[in-house]
Amino acid sequence: MANLMKWDPIKDLAELSWDLDRFFRDFMETSGFSEEEIYSSPPVESFRRNGSFVVKVELPGVSPQDVQLNAGQGCLTIEGERKREKDIPEESWVRQELWYGQFRRTIPIPEGVKTDEIQAKYHDGILEITAPIDEHYLPKKIEVEVPGE
Repeated sequence: MANLMKWDPIKDLAELSWDLDRFFRDFMETSGFSEEEIYSSPPVESFRRNGSFVVKVELPGVSPQDVQLNAGQGCLTIEGERKREKDIPEESWVRQELWYGQFRRTIPIPEGVKTDEIQAKYHDGILEITAPIDEHYLPKKIEVEVPGE
């Protein structure tokens, strides 16, 4: 008679969580990035819209005065710092999941972006960086001819 094992979903989920934690720790050790660099790097998205290259950076709680932008050598660099509130003593913290400190993100700029015309706006914790793309580098629609029609 075969032995039947009782399925324990809570135990299985806990084991999966431990395995993922171990995998992430191993990855960080071999990636060359520190845990602080990985967690402090703000999320970024970039896309083309209406003939412009747009980058959005999620920076809630960061003052626009604490952000610097630099463009050159085919890259856009966003640097800054999220500052911790100074009036909260260390022993008062119950939970702390937000990251604080300096950050830096470097994003490749597609060919044809006019870096001398970059504009940046900050609203509701989102930094939006926009630069026009030279029309010679914009996608062009090509009509397909059908013979005999």
